[in-house]
Amino acid sequence: MKKVLFATTALVATAGVAAAEVSISGYAEMGLAGGDSMETQFIQDIDVTFSLSGTTDNGLTFGASVDLDEASDDVGTVENAMGNDFAHGGVAVFISGNFGTVTMGDTDGALDWALTEAGNIGNPGTLRDDETGHGGYLGSYGDGSSDGQILRYDYSFGDFAFAISMEQDTVGGAGNGVVDAGDTNGNMALGLRYSTSAGGVDLSLGLGYQSTDFGSANDQTIIGASVVASFAGGFSAGIQYSDWSDVGGVAGADNSHLGIGIGYSMDAISLHANYGEYDSGASGFGLAAAYDLGGGAGLHLGYGSTDGGADTWSFGLAMSF
Repeated sequence: MKKVLFATTALVATAGVAAAEVSISGYAEMGLAGGDSMETQFIQDIDVTFSLSGTTDNGLTFGASVDLDEASDDVGTVENAMGNDFAHGGVAVFISGNFGTVTMGDTDGALDWALTEAGNIGNPGTLRDDETGHGGYLGSYGDGSSDGQILRYDYSFGDFAFAISMEQDTVGGAGNGVVDAGDTNGNMALGLRYSTSAGGVDLSLGLGYQSTDFGSANDQTIIGASVVASFAGGFSAGIQYSDWSDVGGVAGADNSHLGIGIGYSMDAISLHANYGEYDSGASGFGLAAAYDLGGGAGLHLGYGSTDGGADTWSFGLAMSF
């Protein structure tokens, strides 16, 4: 689950540019982490994000975001906090108007955009994402499996919103047009959202479809849906389901996943729990709790458990700037 960052600093350019703004947000944490497969140890992290926005003379809005925790280095690759490489990660650019919004870069595909993850239901977040790191959790649907660059168009009307997206294949580093080993030949996705209220309960529904080309007539299709209900008194609950179908013999591509999440908040206290399982047998659950100290700081406790695998935990102070 991505950490939520809050903007607190804005630099406004007024010379020759109307409504142009650059905002800076930050996140930092310090604490302890441990588990079955690691000794208890100190952990700390820091992240800074730049958000840029502007408005054209005819009312179009445009902008970009750069996450320095994932931004490209000198050779065009990206390293996240765990040292993994992603092409052009942490950078997204958009333009929006009455026609809808077009976004390109490190952003969700239409299927991921439409569905709500079980771990995003009333979750205050944890220092090491223990609650969403267990073996039964599903946090993405293949976005980033090719070159990591996603082009998405989305449009909303009333209580409805829809999106369509594509991710192109990865070209070899030498520019020879060869798809890198292990990558896909790209994917396309469709997504639909609907929000309504019934009997004092706010409902959010999502439905999506994605097709991924693995080359040599090997394709994989995913159909997913999610439902989230938010009740009075700070309680929320939801379910997330997806079915993965193999067309053409991709090993291990047939699978399905079920995720359930609940959340509760009262005054400064926030609680969350989620459970997930795959038809292939992997399952696990996660817990998160937080106490808001005010001013952007809070105490966070996280726990994750994988059935037949390792348990992890973390505790400490999270700070949003």
